[in-house]
Amino acid sequence: MREKRGFTLIELLVVIAIIAILAAILFPVFARARAQARKASCTSNVRQLTLGMNMYAQDYDETYPQWQWDRHFVGASGANTFPNNATTVWWNAIYPYVRNHQIFTCPDANYRFTTRQDGHWGWFQFQTAQQIAASGINPILLDVSISYGSHEPLTYSYPKIASLQLPAETLLISDMATSLTGWECWNCFDWNNPANPANRYRLRRVAYSNGPLKSYFWTDAAWMGPFDPAWEDDARHTRQQVIGYADGHTKVRMSSQTTVDLFGRF
Repeated sequence: MREKRGFTLIELLVVIAIIAILAAILFPVFARARAQARKASCTSNVRQLTLGMNMYAQDYDETYPQWQWDRHFVGASGANTFPNNATTVWWNAIYPYVRNHQIFTCPDANYRFTTRQDGHWGWFQFQTAQQIAASGINPILLDVSISYGSHEPLTYSYPKIASLQLPAETLLISDMATSLTGWECWNCFDWNNPANPANRYRLRRVAYSNGPLKSYFWTDAAWMGPFDPAWEDDARHTRQQVIGYADGHTKVRMSSQTTVDLFGRF
């Protein structure tokens, strides 16, 4: 009768070591594959939102949704001369054209507060049914975390599509830390002097869309000029972000190339 023999300790350790080596090799590959899948999902979201913006513009005399934060800001007291009206803020205005609340959220976004929770940085008050009704917001967007933002000069001062000199190079919708780009040095790009250092200023709310807001956006040191290289890690998609352009195309752009020229010329 043949004698039964088990594995020796050395053999078991060799097998475990091989499994550990394979795991160390494959896990980063799987992680990168998941990251690529999330980026692809985000790219699809931005493409649909960009299309929705352009469809809206075709129905409204070639003008994008217009909303002026300084006229509609309410604040904690709720006191304001102007109504707390979200009807024409871009994400609310284009919803009838996209009909899918899920595409407003990037799967790689760190910020997960919903419209109801953060009131979009104090622009709105949504504590009561009366406030919600007065805002004109689509109720389906109240419990959505909006991860994307629009080109604020295009949605603030009524420029028409025909006024864009570089539509294929002008940001319309992108990964963003807030739902508007802000006026971060939007007119400091020197078109007549390509060597001007100001041309390399980053569009921070886009380039660092997963970064801590306080240190990046609300301090004078971060408003323009040199940037800490560590900030590159706060891009949403491994030093990249997805951008939808005014001509309708969408692509991924490195943080180092996410500069103020994306405001375009009009």
